[in-house]
Amino acid sequence: MKSPPLLVAALVACIIVLGFNYWIASSRSVDLQGRIIDLEGKVRRAAAERGAVELKKNEFQGELEKQRQQINKIQSLHSFQMENTNRVHQEEKAVLMSNITVNERLIQSLRENLKELQIEYGKLQLDVYWFQKNQTNLQRKFSYDLSQCINQMKELKEQCEERIDELAKKGSDVPQIKENNDFSEDSK
Repeated sequence: MKSPPLLVAALVACIIVLGFNYWIASSRSVDLQGRIIDLEGKVRRAAAERGAVELKKNEFQGELEKQRQQINKIQSLHSFQMENTNRVHQEEKAVLMSNITVNERLIQSLRENLKELQIEYGKLQLDVYWFQKNQTNLQRKFSYDLSQCINQMKELKEQCEERIDELAKKGSDVPQIKENNDFSEDSK
């Protein structure tokens, strides 16, 4: 019986150690349950956020697909416009090159015509020079002939006046009709 107090003391010590271990285990269990609750809350929040992110991801993917389609449409439109612009540019270039060729030919023919006209102009200037020279000579000759003609007219007039005077002196004896005939013959 002496051993029971020692046994009781050992049992009490075991109970105290077990109680202390229980208390530590239960406090750790409570801490772990709190952590589990926090982690479950975080997991729920993460799942909710993940769901929201998935929704946003799906929305963004939809918008991204729409934007890709728009980019593809814009690129195809741009390539179509570039092809049209290049085609129009090539056509205009061909027309301009054709016009340049035609204009060069026209310029060449106009230069040839200009040379011909310059030659013709030189000939006409020479003709004008000879015409003016001939005109000056003709004017001199005409002036000389005119002065000669005027002198002859004066002489003839003087002769006529002398004959008229002579006839007037002789005509007083001759009838009037004969004077008229002689006068008309003299004037002729």
